[in-house]
Amino acid sequence: MPQPRVIPGFYFDVEKGKYFKISTTHSAPPSQAKYTLQNVRKEQRKAAAEKFARKQQEKRDQETVVRPHTRKNWGLQMAGLDREIGSRRKTYYTQSIWPSACVAGMDTMKTVCTVVEKPVHSVIRFFDLDPHTKTIYAVHADNAISRRRRNPPSSIPSSGSDLDQDMEAGCLPDGMPVGSSFAESLGEYSFEPWDMLARLTSSISSLTYLPSSKALAATTYGSDRAPTVYLSDPDVDGPYVNQQFTPRSCSTIWGAAAPPVSASPGSVPRSGTESLAVAAASSLMLLERSPAGDWNSSIALQSDSDMLALDWLSPTTVVLGQRSGKILLYDTRSRGHSHILTNPFPITKLKRADDPTRLVCAGLQNGLFVYDIRSRDTFSKKARGHYNDKFFNDVYPGTENRHKRKKMKFTVAPNWSQPILSFPYDNIDDHYLDMAVQPNLGLIAAAQDASSSAAIKIYNMWTGKLLRDIPHPSLDKVNIRSLRFMEDCNGDPELWFTWSGSIVKMRIG
Repeated sequence: MPQPRVIPGFYFDVEKGKYFKISTTHSAPPSQAKYTLQNVRKEQRKAAAEKFARKQQEKRDQETVVRPHTRKNWGLQMAGLDREIGSRRKTYYTQSIWPSACVAGMDTMKTVCTVVEKPVHSVIRFFDLDPHTKTIYAVHADNAISRRRRNPPSSIPSSGSDLDQDMEAGCLPDGMPVGSSFAESLGEYSFEPWDMLARLTSSISSLTYLPSSKALAATTYGSDRAPTVYLSDPDVDGPYVNQQFTPRSCSTIWGAAAPPVSASPGSVPRSGTESLAVAAASSLMLLERSPAGDWNSSIALQSDSDMLALDWLSPTTVVLGQRSGKILLYDTRSRGHSHILTNPFPITKLKRADDPTRLVCAGLQNGLFVYDIRSRDTFSKKARGHYNDKFFNDVYPGTENRHKRKKMKFTVAPNWSQPILSFPYDNIDDHYLDMAVQPNLGLIAAAQDASSSAAIKIYNMWTGKLLRDIPHPSLDKVNIRSLRFMEDCNGDPELWFTWSGSIVKMRIG
């Protein structure tokens, strides 16, 4: 139906299909009370609000992936940005068989190779790697940051006969074995000592290397001293030369994350200002580097719940996970944020999946899920999705005690978003277990808590299938706090992680 022509002083009634003269309230007869000036303005405001809501709903429908409820086991095969823009969808072989083939040789512990041995009188808790020089940056004990360079392959002796027989144990780097296993344990980092870079005032919560600017960032939890953000250029400035930030009214810093080099495998690497996102208690702190090399800090977002996890979905979008279970998005261009998803329990780790619209979320109470920010389905009793009856009987908080617990500050979310995939994961109450994602191979590696028989579980990111279990090294359980997918000199993928105070790796493929 065409829109009626606007006539000044008259109102078109859609129900009756004709015009009525607009009159004042005091002069209108009872039959014309609907068409007074005041009532007409109310109708116009109501129509404008309905039109705006209708346009917003149409926009959301166009940008939302509709979940196919008719399919019981729906994975990531049917949802992808490549399919939506017209590109060819990945085959079943790529998303189902290829990830299993990549981890086929990881059945036994014989495939574990020691990268760096355990330091003397200390342990390695966190580490990161310079992808160009292969230099290892590690956290020793609680608050010491050290560096270990890589030996050129030509300088590594091929056998024990090439070694100096008069070499004493005191001449070797800390932690290097002596005896018959000496030649067998030689590696790329064997003949280089640990270089001390800094010793911070409290326990370190994260260690991040920024390959674009060759900067090193570390954050601390804080104790009797305030939590700090440590920034340095170890290759240029040397040890103990750094810049530190202490956020105001901040009790602790949970972690930090650097933006990706590019938004997707086919995109051009970004050339903007180097940035660092920091989860400072219940706020988001952004640090940007000036062309002169100095860092500038600003508080981008304040919240009423602790920011326990964060990551970058794109060079301009930060995803945040809160203790309350909320998942927030922050845009660095518009400086706006939105609450997009809700996890049932506190979030410990967030990682970007193979697409900027999907993320992997690890939380307490054995929760490891893949969410799609375009799929906005929430929990319902009729469609429970990946949650079984045991979850609702034993873990689900319910609403029985709501009247008695009105003032409880940190409660789990009674209504949450439905994930598109869930994984068998063991983590009841450990906030420090790490997780890593390899988007090209479609692999997720997650550390398990002490109650599990496996130290690490590896999953297929596209189907949710458990591919491999890496058992504990002995009866003593280990908590893996640093877990990363790396590439060797030939570009082949490897899984690096801390193991009983040392750094080990497992070859993939």
